[in-house]
Amino acid sequence: MRKEIGIWLDTNKAVLVSLLDGKNENVSILESEVESRTRFPGEKKPSRVGSLLTNAENKLTNRKKQQKHHYFNEIMKTIDEDAQALYLFGPSKAKIELEKEIKKHQSFNHKPLIVESADKMTEKQMIAHVKSFFEKNNHKNA
Repeated sequence: MRKEIGIWLDTNKAVLVSLLDGKNENVSILESEVESRTRFPGEKKPSRVGSLLTNAENKLTNRKKQQKHHYFNEIMKTIDEDAQALYLFGPSKAKIELEKEIKKHQSFNHKPLIVESADKMTEKQMIAHVKSFFEKNNHKNA
């Protein structure tokens, strides 16, 4: 039995489409807890804490980086170890950041990993896109 996973993602959510033998699909959605950009009055000005200068923007950047790392780890936990191929697509650069995280883990090194840009889609469009992608890819490998 062949299992392939397509993941559409942006910084708000990830939609995982699992295909069994290219036909039966299972869809799961993971909501992100990554904060969107919030602006505070005077945030660009550094503030002084004792003899140390701090910048509120640096704190927000570091917090967002930690939230993304947690988000990507949650996605990787849901990826089935039995999957033969992974396909990442979506409108933002989050797919490239996830690709980097996936490549760091040895358990995913043996799986083919393809990354492409894609527009926002409905859930049905995502399923059709993943099916179409893997059908084309399997015919090339056959």
